Amino acid sequence: MKKFIYLIMGLGLLITSCNPMDDIHSDIDSQENPIVGDAVITLNDEDYDALDLSFGSFSSLEDAKNMLPDYLTSLYPVWGKGSSVLVNYKLYLGSAFKVSSYSLKQADYTLSGSNLLGFKFDANPANYLGEIINSNISSPKEGDIAVAQYYQFTGDAYSITPSVSIEENFDYGATAGDLLTTSAGAWASHSGTANQLQYTTSNLSMTNYPSSNVGGSIEISSAGSEDVNSALPSTLNSGTVYYSALVNLSSVGTGTYFMHFMDDTFGYAARVGAKDDGSGKISFGIGASSTPSDYSTTSYELNTTYLIVASYNTGNGTANLYVLDAAITSEPATPVVSNVGNPGLTVQKIAVRQGGGGPSATIDGIRVANTWSAIMNNGVLPDVIIGDKEAKESVYTYTNGAWSLPSKVYVLTTDDYNSMGTASGQPGRYDNFDSSMATDTYITKFLSIKYPYAKDGDELKVIYKYYSGGAQTRGNLYTVVDGQWTAYKSTQETTLQFAHDGITWVPDNTIKYEFVKGDYDYIVATFENTDGYATAVGNLKSYGNISTFNWTVTQIDAAINAVLMNRYPGMEEGQKFSVTIYVYDGTSHNTTINYILQGGTYVRS
Repeated sequence: MKKFIYLIMGLGLLITSCNPMDDIHSDIDSQENPIVGDAVITLNDEDYDALDLSFGSFSSLEDAKNMLPDYLTSLYPVWGKGSSVLVNYKLYLGSAFKVSSYSLKQADYTLSGSNLLGFKFDANPANYLGEIINSNISSPKEGDIAVAQYYQFTGDAYSITPSVSIEENFDYGATAGDLLTTSAGAWASHSGTANQLQYTTSNLSMTNYPSSNVGGSIEISSAGSEDVNSALPSTLNSGTVYYSALVNLSSVGTGTYFMHFMDDTFGYAARVGAKDDGSGKISFGIGASSTPSDYSTTSYELNTTYLIVASYNTGNGTANLYVLDAAITSEPATPVVSNVGNPGLTVQKIAVRQGGGGPSATIDGIRVANTWSAIMNNGVLPDVIIGDKEAKESVYTYTNGAWSLPSKVYVLTTDDYNSMGTASGQPGRYDNFDSSMATDTYITKFLSIKYPYAKDGDELKVIYKYYSGGAQTRGNLYTVVDGQWTAYKSTQETTLQFAHDGITWVPDNTIKYEFVKGDYDYIVATFENTDGYATAVGNLKSYGNISTFNWTVTQIDAAINAVLMNRYPGMEEGQKFSVTIYVYDGTSHNTTINYILQGGTYVRS
């Protein structure tokens, strides 16, 4: 039938119209008895593409109300007034709550009395974090989460200004000779046969190392015995002290030290040595003071230039050694080898030693400084904080207009991620989720194991790490439903009813319902013992319809209210129904009555 109607309209349009679709719509809208249809549709990917919704959902209810009328007109061009379409669609509701991250800055720590980039070890961060978050996160909403990322020192801490005590490039001219003579007193002998250790006009180099390819160098020999030192302009007796040098070893023996710190009374620290690793290669070692040296398990090549950096912690006596093939700006987390000896040495000199079992080598570019940064740079450097600190996070929630420590919030830990699997593609691999993982599936399973006795209605906000081009902090709300932990869905499936008003499609929550036999039986059971209804109910039982000769308007409305309340309990105020009932008013036929829920009662509209 529909095809026949389209055919007739098409023929007419060829003759009378130059804007065929406009005329179709005008003709339909002007009909006294337009085509009336009812449909239930579910939008699919093609529909969303046609609506230019690339994410496959509407971003708001208003968008759906504004965009769908024209789309329904394109789907049902000949339907007119009285038609209805129930649209099933996806609506993006947004996150259950917002998660913000804030990394504290120096000005924030100052509030607690710390002039360093971190809370003091004896400070209670909770006394300050609420105020700090409130000052730095704008326009929060009830239930939002803020994750404060901060540092706290584990003990006393202080800052120092990087400075270089010695920069020795052995720039002593174009004539080689013994070091004591050529250096004109910059170096002095303190053991062995004087004037053995030689100055040479060639040098060593390494890219980006500040004491590189300048002047000459010195040569030490395993056959020599002279030990020399150069005095620092001022003593270093606190914190960690560093020295560095470019070294190129041509031979190694059974092992002994060849560089070290010393004081004026022959106290030594950070004694760097070298020995044959058993295969003709180098094993570097270090002794903190008079303790036996520890040697590296890593082997290094002869006749190759390396940058060695040794450090001595005056407070605990720990000496570390780093062997580098390139200059780097930051101190590595792990030294090549470490040794613990006596603390408290006052560093007054840097020394070079020759001895049996030691290496033959070229040494150049010696530096002594109070920080790693000063070892690697001659420029003006920012102050360095000395002291161990830990990175921490605290979670706050916005409740009743203020940020406070939350309840019902859980932050996943390393152990939690590991419990979900540590293989490639699992959360424990890098302690985070990413787009390849079903985040909600992992977390709901985790919660079911961690909280096996949770009850329906229990809720928990879970905060987790997510990698998407970088580390992010995210979260979601999880609720126990029918005994199962269930994730909040930011995109939910919902419905929107539309009705045709004779001109266009308009949003309408009207539910169309036609009474069935069970509804008439329900009316009989409900009203047969109610005063004033005996005749009406008796007629209904006999003929199966509602006779307007026996039922008053008030009684019909009461019966329809009873059925709607039974069929659709809990409807919201303003809900509309278009109810079709079987009546007798001289003839038997269906009739439709419209209702709206007002004040708990369905009234005619």
